Amino acid sequence: MTPTHSIEDQFYRSLYTTAETAYLAAGKSVAEQDLPDVVEAILERRVAGEGGLSAAEAASLLRLVRDAPDARLRDLVVKAARKVRHASFGDGVATMVPIEVTSFCSSTCRFCGWRADNKDMIRLAITESAIREQAQILARKGFSHFEIAGGDDLKFLKENLHSLVRNLKTETSAVNPDARVSLCLVPMHEPHYRKLRADGLDCVLTWQETYKEDLYNHHIPSGPKASGIDLDLKLQKRTGESIGWLHRMQSQEMAVRAGLQVGLGVMIGLAEIAEADILSVVLHGQKLIETYPDQIEPLIIGMPTWNPITTEAFDNGKTERPPFDAASNFEFVAAVYLLSFPNRMAWVFANGRVSPEIQTNCVENAAFFTSTLVQIAPGAYLGLDGKPVPRAMFDRVRGLPEGELNQEDVLSGEQFVHYYDSHENFVARFEGRGLSVVSDQSMLRSQVPAVPASLALA
Repeated sequence: MTPTHSIEDQFYRSLYTTAETAYLAAGKSVAEQDLPDVVEAILERRVAGEGGLSAAEAASLLRLVRDAPDARLRDLVVKAARKVRHASFGDGVATMVPIEVTSFCSSTCRFCGWRADNKDMIRLAITESAIREQAQILARKGFSHFEIAGGDDLKFLKENLHSLVRNLKTETSAVNPDARVSLCLVPMHEPHYRKLRADGLDCVLTWQETYKEDLYNHHIPSGPKASGIDLDLKLQKRTGESIGWLHRMQSQEMAVRAGLQVGLGVMIGLAEIAEADILSVVLHGQKLIETYPDQIEPLIIGMPTWNPITTEAFDNGKTERPPFDAASNFEFVAAVYLLSFPNRMAWVFANGRVSPEIQTNCVENAAFFTSTLVQIAPGAYLGLDGKPVPRAMFDRVRGLPEGELNQEDVLSGEQFVHYYDSHENFVARFEGRGLSVVSDQSMLRSQVPAVPASLALA
């Protein structure tokens, strides 16, 4: 049943300002010497109940990121998150794997190596048979969640996406009945998502980059992310308003209304006041839960970070990245995210942009959802056995010589620096912390009965 209400545009347009005001107010309302009592009271209330933090409470905890980085209090926050994580998900952890389908892109995001004006980058787009073959390899490794990811490639959306989702879901489900398929592509509209859901799509992941509108427009000056796309999958005509920014802000709502699970998150460290962007994610997620209480599956809270890119001449991070150490704050931010939402309503997503050790710590203490075996070049998993990758597996290739390719050739198209390790090594680390891999299907709201907090925390 389609909801009859929606979130007003003004909510999105005022979201970052609301979050920044709340964060700055927390610094003024609570003196640093009183912060320990405030933090301990917040955590005591949160662990004892099932509801999330208020905006003021989340803002107070975020002061511990940089404004008042008290190591003891930060540790208390992480320990509280660990209790809530266990109450919500027990010892389970769900693993996902991204399958990059195209590195051709029409957007010009200044922080991204894949941007359209990067002429030094090797670009690849793989055929549907190559995508399906990789998915079969990954399903046999035990994965149950397969993310279709790629650049803002409108040709792919128009010509390949629907049949790919259908076939990918059918083939992976044959290996693993709990298989789920998600998209991390340019945002589309509710009718598109409804059709894709009928094809077998389960989830849409859209990272907002930043909720700060002028900063978004600075970093994303042109392409689908700047203009948004219309119902015909064409660039929308630019007006005086930031329609691409607003379209991206609304993308989760469009997907929820179509019956899909959604992910949201900002690029940690893109905004100068990173804490305000982080709080914006919290307020956005809480608004979605409030507006669509019967439609929301657990929100997937992503934590992308601005990592260096491999084509150094196009790496603007050297001059434009604000001074924020994402790695040292990653686990703490994950803890705040988890505590901010009601139990079982947020799957914090620990990703491979931090070291495997930090990623594993994050999973143990806050994250239920994580990626392993991350390789972000189209066709990367085809060469895992060391054999050459046939040229026929690629629909388009730019920047590589003719003939068969090896895995080194394929991986030369990667851009963001990721930390790679095998799925098996990650599973061993999780098991070493007393965790076991489960399907994320098992933790959907429809699958998990409510557990009283008094029993869950006993």
